[in-house]
Amino acid sequence: MTSASPVDRVVEVLLGAKFLLMKQPLVVASVPFEFPALLIGTGNSPDLIAVVDSVTDTELRIRQKLDGFSRALDVAGSRRPLTAVIAGPKPSDATLEVLSRVCRVLPVGTPSGDGADAALRDWLAVLLPLRLPDANGATADPFGELVKALPAGLDDGLRKSLFDAASSGSPSVQEALRKLIVSSLAGLDQITEAS
Repeated sequence: MTSASPVDRVVEVLLGAKFLLMKQPLVVASVPFEFPALLIGTGNSPDLIAVVDSVTDTELRIRQKLDGFSRALDVAGSRRPLTAVIAGPKPSDATLEVLSRVCRVLPVGTPSGDGADAALRDWLAVLLPLRLPDANGATADPFGELVKALPAGLDDGLRKSLFDAASSGSPSVQEALRKLIVSSLAGLDQITEAS
């Protein structure tokens, strides 16, 4: 990770997720608001993100700014959910509790070291698009895995009848098992009668 400030790191990650940086001060309900960074989601992400820096602002000032911003958004009839990303030292639990009453709060701290990028992305994961595995990559073979897990001495006919039925769904498997049990019991009846 570069030597950028914690706010710059957060903004970099969010810009990479197609959030847009807003011009400031942002005037909402005739009141100007300014934060270290203010971003807005695009597409399916309606979020409004206020990035605050707990190094440069006191906890009281952070609370005042976010409370006022949230109230102004309510007055203006905004339907965008507000998220406060707090970069820098984590505020007290009391401050986090007060902030959580007016917006979603993500205290990301100041990640450093080898895992800093991953730690920041983990904290911001609720804002980032879900990354699905490549559909062209290797996929699991559930039948192959099941064959490996079955005991070695299992009757091949039993195995084949159950696997053939599995491709048609659960009711087919239940019917195949019922038939196997009935035929096994019929075999026991013949042994009992012979003796």
